[in-house]
Amino acid sequence: MKKSYKIGIVKYTDHASLNRIELGAKNCLKELGEKYGITFDYENYVYDCKADNELMKKAGKELASAKVDLVISIATPPTVAMKEILAENKINMLFRAVSDPISANVIDSFEKPGLYITGTSDSLDGGRLAQVALAAVPNAKKIGLLYNSSEFSSKMPIEEAKDYLEKLGIQWIEANPSCKADVLDAVKFLISEGVDAVLTPTDNTVMSAEMEISPVFTAAGVPQFTGSHAFTINGAFMGMGSLYKDGDAEFMQLAEKLLIEEKSPIDVPVIRSAHTFAAINNQVYEQLGYDKEILIENFAKINMNTMFLDSQKEFDEDSDL
Repeated sequence: MKKSYKIGIVKYTDHASLNRIELGAKNCLKELGEKYGITFDYENYVYDCKADNELMKKAGKELASAKVDLVISIATPPTVAMKEILAENKINMLFRAVSDPISANVIDSFEKPGLYITGTSDSLDGGRLAQVALAAVPNAKKIGLLYNSSEFSSKMPIEEAKDYLEKLGIQWIEANPSCKADVLDAVKFLISEGVDAVLTPTDNTVMSAEMEISPVFTAAGVPQFTGSHAFTINGAFMGMGSLYKDGDAEFMQLAEKLLIEEKSPIDVPVIRSAHTFAAINNQVYEQLGYDKEILIENFAKINMNTMFLDSQKEFDEDSDL
């Protein structure tokens, strides 16, 4: 075990959920440092890549050149962009918030991830998200699917949601914005098609525009069901997720194995986080005319925990949601 480590932190873009994950990673490094009497130098190696693939590759090359001891990658795109660059330089990567690491060719398997990569996956069960939506909107006949089809994190849960809805004979229609500027038009399209509810997975493109689109959904009487509590904070009707403190604990467990125990990532299985809470927006459920006790009862029937949150323009980075 060394006395000091250089750590790179690379984030896909600036939005509520990823910012909270970044803060959690920094807090975990601080805790590890205090526990083992070591120092972590990451201040000079933090990158916000602004959803730009070239910036992600540039970050990987600069971190390889700096010979950092570990790179923390937040979200799927930077993980994909940097994987080969870091592996060529034999630098380990520890990822968070990668929803489908196998389809994205990030890892070989959850049990044996790879020579230089492991992490935590917030893999969302799209069928479960659809089930939760139908518990709240039991008479729904048409469901909208709002996501960027080029985001790996969205592909698998959307296919799972489609399968679930089709088995029940429920129609679905999708809209696929490719960038933040396209999201509002996609929302208006789904509303014009008469959808009864909208599903959005842990999609970074939609998340980047959530504060703009959530009032549009609410005004149209359409609840949006999403794959992250951060969506709820920014105005969506509901976000399904886990507690950040659980993800932080999982991350610290992996960081300790890689840095302190000096294990190879291939011997450190990826941890898959469970989505156990449906976070409902206080303001939105009232505006849409839902009964709080009925929502709690309906979600309990499908073994989903429920919490109620307020909208806020700035995500509270000390929050555990």
